[in-house]
Amino acid sequence: MFPAIIICLIILGIEFIIGIIANGLIIIVNCTEWIRSRKLTGCDMILTSLGISRFFLQWTIFINNIFFALSPVMNGYCDIWRNLYIVWMYLSTLSLWFATWLSVFYCVKIANFSQPLFLWLKQRISGLMPQLLMGSLLISLVIYFPSVNVIDRKYIDNSMNNLSGNTKVECSHNVNSYSDLILFMLEYSFPFFIFVVSAVLLITSLWRHTKRMEKNTNISRDTITEAHVSVIKGLIAFIFFYISYFMTIVIFLFKIFAHSNLYFIWFCVVVMTAYPSGHSVILILGNPKLKRVAVRALNDAKCWLRVEAS
Repeated sequence: MFPAIIICLIILGIEFIIGIIANGLIIIVNCTEWIRSRKLTGCDMILTSLGISRFFLQWTIFINNIFFALSPVMNGYCDIWRNLYIVWMYLSTLSLWFATWLSVFYCVKIANFSQPLFLWLKQRISGLMPQLLMGSLLISLVIYFPSVNVIDRKYIDNSMNNLSGNTKVECSHNVNSYSDLILFMLEYSFPFFIFVVSAVLLITSLWRHTKRMEKNTNISRDTITEAHVSVIKGLIAFIFFYISYFMTIVIFLFKIFAHSNLYFIWFCVVVMTAYPSGHSVILILGNPKLKRVAVRALNDAKCWLRVEAS
């Protein structure tokens, strides 16, 4: 069992490094652009916000994993663990909202619909982004606040009940009731629903555009089609990563497989940590500016390694 845990820790370390580098690259590139030109496009604004939230989410997950690994000997730090958990859940919700606005932005800018509301959004979506991003900060707090109270109260009651004599304090979060589960699902379902709707609209637009192209010309792919396909690939990747991340959070918080072996628990941790790093890498590969900087940085790193090796 010990070698398997070592392998999981190595994978977690690799995921952590990739996530920090990927999200750090997004932040640095866009902040440099903002300093130089004194403005950011709507897309870059969302990517920067998403990169910042995931950068801190990556650190929070990493520290939580350390506490999880050391929990038998860390009973005196339950308050720290609880606070880290609160930050973790808030950043998870916030990053989901930012990813949702990114999908909405891509959908409005790329998809072609003639509805007045859609045309109005196409003209004003970039100007609305600062308000939407700031609103996400407040919405995430408001939505998550009831859940924090429930978790905090149960946690303190559980700790107080075990603080007698030499009784060992159990450092856990008792969010295992059906009401807690429903509240937790509602917190994540609304932004994810918006995300799925925008993805469906984008796929519908691609399908309609492809039908028109087949009728009007023999060319099967054009610039608009390529843009649709590129964005849809990113959305599908996000759905895959986020569903796996969401399922592992539910498994952990509600102790669905509380008696499972340690292999399965650490596998869930690896899957959970892959979300903020893997999807950010896909966003970089799908963004020409970020991809160009990443390739240049990778080439510079290779040259530096050759010089150091020689």
